[in-house]
Amino acid sequence: MKPIGSTLAYLRKNLNMSQRAFKNIKQSTIGNIEVNNTVPRVNTFLDIISELHVSLDEFMFILNGYAYDERTTLFKDVRAMRHSLYAKENVELKHRIEQYVENNPRDMFIQDLKVILDSYIEISESDTYEIDSPKSFAIYDRIEEQKIWTYEQIYVMSKLFYIFPEKRALEIVQRIDKEFEKYNSYENIQGTRIAFLLNAGGYRISKRLYATALPLVEKARDLSYAADNLVTMSFANAEIAKVKHAHGEIEEAQILIDNAIAILSLSKKQQLADDIDHSWRNFITELEAAPVN
Repeated sequence: MKPIGSTLAYLRKNLNMSQRAFKNIKQSTIGNIEVNNTVPRVNTFLDIISELHVSLDEFMFILNGYAYDERTTLFKDVRAMRHSLYAKENVELKHRIEQYVENNPRDMFIQDLKVILDSYIEISESDTYEIDSPKSFAIYDRIEEQKIWTYEQIYVMSKLFYIFPEKRALEIVQRIDKEFEKYNSYENIQGTRIAFLLNAGGYRISKRLYATALPLVEKARDLSYAADNLVTMSFANAEIAKVKHAHGEIEEAQILIDNAIAILSLSKKQQLADDIDHSWRNFITELEAAPVN
């Protein structure tokens, strides 16, 4: 990673600007910053990159050698997971997170991501949300008491709420949804919001709270359609199928499932298609074993 001052000098020279060309900053200040004699104050720094016509995000990208830093890359890769937990790339991602945590033990957020992946694996292997995860409860206790949640904290809570006891989980869902509203226009928020809606809806379906589950998964479907995301749209339709089947609309439910599996299979996402098929078969088995009154 280059020093901040050197990167600012690199961008200024690329624009053929002199150090005197900045409107609100003295040439001596720019000079000291560029040779790394001083670190600019936040407002000064923001003024400089504004006149250099780069955003903060792009500046950090350039500063890191035209690449995202390791922490940002890990978070992006976790958000971009589109395959089974056991897919090669996700096993490698888990290993990268473990290495990062070992080298950066004070980074609570990446530690939280590791707990999320560990919980997902345990849920997948046991095929139930009812798992014992003391680390997840510790995360909840740490974040819940805060009056304001950052986006990273909202993300973490949106991925862990369903392992808590039912009453507590439903309360957390309401808080998460409220916190999400504050970030409605935040960059790349829709993917995270869709995933949350799918998780919240799926959780309610597992508890047979079909009436409150349906609006969530339908919203996930609609947002997925607007974003042209066939993967999350297929998963949303699979959850809608479960609600319809529980309500006696068996033929329509089967059509939704068959279409979801076919779309993913044709998109060469067979692992995800198999995940939907497995989840569907388990749902039917459980429903037939203990029919809704």
